Parts: sequence; C-alpha cells; structure tokens
Amino acid sequence: MISTKEDFASAIEAVFTCPEAELESKILNIYTKESVITVNEKRMTWEDFFPYFKGINNSMAAVQIKSDKLVQNGNMFAERHTAYGTGKDGTKTQARAICMFEVNEDKKVIWLEEVLHFSAGTDTTTINYE
Repeated sequence: MISTKEDFASAIEAVFTCPEAELESKILNIYTKESVITVNEKRMTWEDFFPYFKGINNSMAAVQIKSDKLVQNGNMFAERHTAYGTGKDGTKTQARAICMFEVNEDKKVIWLEEVLHFSAGTDTTTINYE
C-alpha cells in the first residue's frame, strides 16, 4: 500500500471517491478491521471509522490529495498532505493534515494519528456520519 507519497495519496483518494459498493474493500487495502485511527483526538475503531469514511465518501463528488512529505523509519511513517474536496452539494473544502502511522507486515496501517486543520468549507470531523 505505502511506498511513495503518491501511492499514499492515491489510496486515500480511492476511499473517498469509490462507488459505495467498493468502499469496504478500498478501506481494507489500507487498514485492517483491527486498526485504531485517531483524528483530531477522536479515537475510532472499525465500528467508528467505517461510518466516518462512508459519510465522507457519500458526501463528496471529488477529492484530490496532494501529499507534501512522506518519511519512513522502518514500519513507522510521518506524512503531511492537503486534501481538496468538492461536495455533492457543490461545497468546496480544503484541509491540511499531519499523520503518523504504523504498518504491519502486510503493509496495512494498524494505527494512525491525524491532526486536521480545515482552511475552507466544512469541518468534517464534527459531522455525525452515522
């Protein structure tokens, strides 16, 4: 899954823009069902982050991820990107993200800490997608 910043960006874009029928498989290309994801101090397991991703996927018409940096030390990564989105209602969003994560032997993310700062549009971390 992760070898370059472009691979990382493509994988995330696929989650946010794929048909709903493919969403679970796209997420599982990156994460495991045992992964723990924390976004802006909100800790999520599969039961939480699947609906979180589903809500973003269902609300977005287009997403573009521009990864600035990807640094690797063994199975640990640090990454910084900007996400640009267009909602199905035409709303434009832009967010900067800084991530730290660890991958397992299958190169799947097993934990991730992300800090998001929205500079335009909706703060999706406060939306209840369930």
